Amino acid sequence: MGRDLATQAELVKLARALDTTPDEVSFAGSLDHRDIRRLRERVVDALYEEHRATFGRIAMITRLLPTPLNVRITLRAFPPLLAARIAGEMAPDRAAELVNRMPIEYLADGCLHLEPRRAAPLISHIHPDRVVAVVQELVARGEYVTIGHLLDAATERIVRDVAAVISDEALLRIGCYAESDTQLTTAVAALPPERLRGIVASAVGGPPELRSAGLALIARLADDELRARLAEYAAESDDEALTRLLHTAIDDGAVPELLTLFAALGEHTQRRVLTLPALTDPDVRTQLTKAVTAHPLESNVTFMP
Repeated sequence: MGRDLATQAELVKLARALDTTPDEVSFAGSLDHRDIRRLRERVVDALYEEHRATFGRIAMITRLLPTPLNVRITLRAFPPLLAARIAGEMAPDRAAELVNRMPIEYLADGCLHLEPRRAAPLISHIHPDRVVAVVQELVARGEYVTIGHLLDAATERIVRDVAAVISDEALLRIGCYAESDTQLTTAVAALPPERLRGIVASAVGGPPELRSAGLALIARLADDELRARLAEYAAESDDEALTRLLHTAIDDGAVPELLTLFAALGEHTQRRVLTLPALTDPDVRTQLTKAVTAHPLESNVTFMP
């Protein structure tokens, strides 16, 4: 059993912040995922503060020029990294005027370098259709980490609009990298019931990485009723699918998430899950016991027949 899902996600995000690979930051894997997140946030803050005064001066100059000229200068003179840094120092409405005139591909490149805490005021001023188009471009590139970072800055309307045009798989992968459990919960709650059922079905019936993503999504929800509803959707699957979910949780370090899902089920559904033949396998029982021991917050959950 490898690292837990939260640690895996934080290592990916730390690697992204340092422009390297998860293997290169694997040394941090011994830390709690919350400590890795704090380390990443300090790294990002340091990178932004290093040249912030310069970015601020350039942002002031843009006030003196008309928007069309600013757009032409930006596209010709500034790579997306610098443009993103400068946009973070501009007044949100002024930055949005430029963004609404720029090519989608350039904006998607810039999103890779936006600091989420500075992005929210800007995103709220951008035309929703352009936000959706940029997200679609990022999904096409597989930039789920970037979208997860920016989820905190999304309004409920943007969440609904984006969810309507991207796949269940993309939504699951984005959820793995969302910064805030609260905002992730808000985003999931904004989706219609039929879409939620489909997303859960895609997770349970998908490849191992999607099964892990589904477990992570349900476990992170801050709304008990919503978590219970999605857990019940998952438990509607047949024994074969639930057995695959069980083995994926063991293999991917997602047993804590699996136990959280199980605890959210109603008593009748729990009894049905406990009849899975796989739970009589000594190896499975041993792995589950080790996981429960390692995660005392879930140790009150009896996931044994």
